[in-house]
Amino acid sequence: MPTSPDGLDSLTDTEIRTSLGSGDLDRIEALFDALWYDLASRFAPELLRAVEGIPSSAFDARPRLLHAVLLGYHRMSYAEGEHQQLRRALQFYVVTGQRYSKRLPSLTRPGDLVTAGAAAVISGRMRGDYKGAEHLGAWTDAQVRLGTVRPALPWLSVRAAARPGWLSAERGLTAMLAGSLDRATQLFTRAHDEAGDPPYAHYAGTAAAANLALLAAYRGHLDLARTWLATLESSGPLPDWIQHLTTVGAEIARALIAIDEGDPTTAARLLSRIGAVTQKVELWPFVAYANAGYEAHYGDPHKGLRMLDTARQQHGALRPDPTTMTGELVLRAEAKLLLRVGAGTRVLSLADRHAEVEALMLHATWAHLLAGEHHEAMRMSAEALQHHDLPVNDQMGHHLALAIASLRTGHPERGATSFLAAIRLRSTPAHVSPFLALRDDELDELSALALVPNPLLLHSGAIPARRNTPPSGMLVHLTPRESAVLRALSAGATAEQTAAQSGVSVTTVRSQIRKIYQKLRVSNRNEALARAQHLGLLRVPRLTSHDRAG
Repeated sequence: MPTSPDGLDSLTDTEIRTSLGSGDLDRIEALFDALWYDLASRFAPELLRAVEGIPSSAFDARPRLLHAVLLGYHRMSYAEGEHQQLRRALQFYVVTGQRYSKRLPSLTRPGDLVTAGAAAVISGRMRGDYKGAEHLGAWTDAQVRLGTVRPALPWLSVRAAARPGWLSAERGLTAMLAGSLDRATQLFTRAHDEAGDPPYAHYAGTAAAANLALLAAYRGHLDLARTWLATLESSGPLPDWIQHLTTVGAEIARALIAIDEGDPTTAARLLSRIGAVTQKVELWPFVAYANAGYEAHYGDPHKGLRMLDTARQQHGALRPDPTTMTGELVLRAEAKLLLRVGAGTRVLSLADRHAEVEALMLHATWAHLLAGEHHEAMRMSAEALQHHDLPVNDQMGHHLALAIASLRTGHPERGATSFLAAIRLRSTPAHVSPFLALRDDELDELSALALVPNPLLLHSGAIPARRNTPPSGMLVHLTPRESAVLRALSAGATAEQTAAQSGVSVTTVRSQIRKIYQKLRVSNRNEALARAQHLGLLRVPRLTSHDRAG
């Protein structure tokens, strides 16, 4: 145990239990300062008994005590498998953390300020207020770094009270879920550097390393992800009860690596170990994305769509904010799965509705390619590759789309050049997931043209015979004017009413309706609306119970 200024390093387990049973809240907070996670790990029942009967108002002035109690509930939930009390404690923590945000300027002790600031960040993030959470985190950090509160010296053996790295790690998670991946990387790296040594002050560092591995794997930098995973493994063991919560990012990273490297057996085992997409973890969008990738490439895409919809329902993300990481991951997962079930028109509709999500351009490109619209696919991929911030898999996917389109339009030398570009972008020789979308005959032909081995044959049979290449299929394109007419028809408007609303002649509207029927291959309004709804061309707003009552 590290040396404590309060002499707590010399206490025996019996003396710690006596202190917990004394009802002295100052003493309990001092114990938490010295032991941090280890207090809950070893003395959770005694800790929770010690705070029984304490009024909720007492926690307003004691953020360290609140943090200790929350960890105690985590520990007991893991031991007993009963999660209701933990959920209630977490809800109380979120509410109290929101109150802390108003009191931060009055806190001067490093332990109180950092703990209350981190609670305020977590509270804001869990309420979806990423901007507010980061503002509070940056303010707290500035007070520790530049204000009157002094941080602990990094070369001292005792830094647990200052929670080294914890605030930076929580800010990093906030930035990651908000979609600010550069900022998240900076903060996680800083958290890892700030964190202390095992066994009491390295939790934030391990969480940061796990999430840095996740970010690298998500971006397709599999070698960098492995470097962070190795760093994590060398940082010392964590208690079982906190392992999953702290390092779930690393498990997702390992699953993404296995998916990208054509190892579905390992991917399935890791995804099973991570747990269901409906579980209450903040990284659930990454879990859903990894499951979608597995089902899209190696499993059942229809099952993947069901799982994704279940996760969205459970987490209140049926209509996610596309500017956040949750929104981007959910939409990318949906588009990838839709492509594998042959719903290219729905992919295009998804990309049109969420034009701000540039990552959807890859799936839209492949929808055009599979429909035989090769020049449109080439145009979209060429445009996308002008952006240098695309994930590696997206860059590879666009080069492969260019390769296939060039091959099919009679330009094999261009196809070979694009295929070779995709080969060279691989972060490891086993990085094959983008190549799984190609037909075997075209993959063989492009490999021969580029004078390189077929990347799927380098695995010595690791990739199963069953992989889900996206099926070809026709696309339905409606012009903006036709889409507007279709929406009017869905609202029950007649041709005359639609003409009056849009300021054109009835003849023009009727001509547009005929074109809509031709494109949808239907003969009347009811068939057109049903077909459009199925293809994702028409999204009718859902009525709430309040709307129906009104």
